[in-house]
Amino acid sequence: MAVTCPRCGRQYDITLFQFGWTVTCDCGAVIDESHVELFRSIERILASAEDARRAEELRRMADEVCRMILDERLPDVDVEIAQNRVREKCRELFPDKLELFEMIYESRFRRLWEQFRNRIKD
Repeated sequence: MAVTCPRCGRQYDITLFQFGWTVTCDCGAVIDESHVELFRSIERILASAEDARRAEELRRMADEVCRMILDERLPDVDVEIAQNRVREKCRELFPDKLELFEMIYESRFRRLWEQFRNRIKD
């Protein structure tokens, strides 16, 4: 992981800032622990934005499955394939949150199957 100089953009390894040490960049800027904390804050914000993007992608896929369930002209097998794709995408994007997916989306899919296709799908 690297910390970027706010003045010139040169990068320094984060281990240089252990124990409260500072680094004087070639451009003259003094980089210290506060820059490391700023870097970590930015990193958390970017990770949060990426999670939001992934969640939106998953939500769009799940909404499409719901539309498919409502369209009785579509064969059951096509809907089941789409459901499995959403489950696999969730496993890929959020491997540690599959149980949350099952609580939210699987129950939603099941309820729609019961209500609009007059049967329960597992």
